[in-house]
Amino acid sequence: MYNRARGWLASLDWTHYGIIASIYLIWRIGEGGGWSTACWMLLLICLLGVRTDQIDVDWKRFFVFGLPLLYLFYYFYGSGNSLWWNIANWMFENNRHPWTWDDAMNSIPLNNAAWMRIYNSPALDQAMVWVYNYGFVLSLWLCIVRSFWTRSIKKMLSYALSGHVLQFPLILPFYNLIMLREVWFVKGQRDLLGRVFTSENELLTNVMNCFPSMHTSISFAMLLLALREKDRIFKYMMVTYCSLIIISTMYLQIHWVLDVFAGMAFAYGTVKLADLLIRICSDRLPEWLKGYYNKKQKKKYPDTTMVA
Repeated sequence: MYNRARGWLASLDWTHYGIIASIYLIWRIGEGGGWSTACWMLLLICLLGVRTDQIDVDWKRFFVFGLPLLYLFYYFYGSGNSLWWNIANWMFENNRHPWTWDDAMNSIPLNNAAWMRIYNSPALDQAMVWVYNYGFVLSLWLCIVRSFWTRSIKKMLSYALSGHVLQFPLILPFYNLIMLREVWFVKGQRDLLGRVFTSENELLTNVMNCFPSMHTSISFAMLLLALREKDRIFKYMMVTYCSLIIISTMYLQIHWVLDVFAGMAFAYGTVKLADLLIRICSDRLPEWLKGYYNKKQKKKYPDTTMVA
């Protein structure tokens, strides 16, 4: 009975099942994020040249590690939003902000980025709102999903660590110490994002954490890592998309110019920290684990090529 079950399991095409499970999980990620058609099209464009960056790892062995890791990211993505707002509400209710920078930031010439709206239109406003609303997580998911299809656990971890995994805990001290509200609120303008706040407390909680800009830090970290890839389509797409996310934060009068520069510096430091952590952990992995993951797939059929 045991040998029969073992033979049946060995006869199954686990690579095929792994691909189906992967597609389903990625679909769930998109559904959970409310991805629009444009989001899915952006992902497809990013995947066009994925073979250029694929590493030589057996699909079945990769799925053993890659699928649980992708699900882990999906799980934390689903629970992370509520955790973030619980922390934001706690900071607001406890008023742990020894420094308030609204007036100081508003007094710096050109810092409010009003020059970004020298040219504006309803259509451009709508496009920038789309970029901003999805940019906080979509820029990260594009990179993680693509790195999954390159069969690289290292890249998946690099993007995740450089993104929300490290940035959330590292940015909290800034948001806990510095009260800096969004540009439109300080200047008494309308919210170009068109958000509806049910109470004054909800409004103040949403607009109080600006320094550094986390929209900028997430997207700039993804941009820096994307530049390491070989595929030009992916690099150009991510440079364009991530740059638009950063521009949208100023065009929509949300972040101050100094917030953006601080976010870029913060992203650079986070990427370097992620590189260091991955290098340290890679050196300490047991040899049997490295051997299992890197073992090449056996050919199903012998090589019958005639040699002259």
